[in-house]
Amino acid sequence: MSVQDFMPLLQMGGTGLLIILAGLIRIPKLEVNIWTALAHVVGRALNGDVITKVDKLTSDVNQLSSDFDVHLKLEEEERVRSARQRILRFNDELLLRGKHTKEHYDEILEDIDRYEQYCLDHPDYRNNKAHRAISNIKNEYDNHLINHDFLGLQEVI
Repeated sequence: MSVQDFMPLLQMGGTGLLIILAGLIRIPKLEVNIWTALAHVVGRALNGDVITKVDKLTSDVNQLSSDFDVHLKLEEEERVRSARQRILRFNDELLLRGKHTKEHYDEILEDIDRYEQYCLDHPDYRNNKAHRAISNIKNEYDNHLINHDFLGLQEVI
């Protein structure tokens, strides 16, 4: 090739020559492919507004996901707090010598299971309010099972 072959490229301002020369030059230690880099630059130039919108959309989705996770955590904490309130109320009724049906005990034992599992899964959650109440409810339940003296339907009527 002679210089004459490159003259049309030089007349274009040298940009075309620069692109061709950059594609021909190989630097062994440099792992950058000039064509890939050029395609990236051209792609960004042509699609810059689309890329910006996609980046914004991605950011918005990530923020919504984070907000949703916080909401789920707060909702779970509220369910656990409500279960603890039911446990404490049930224990208060037992302490006042109120009798309950086996079904009512079974429901409160489900609350206790959920509450205790949450406490195991979240060791930083304060559990000092319900510990003794739970122990009392389980003891009372065991006593009623042994004595067969849950509040029955005939006692309610």
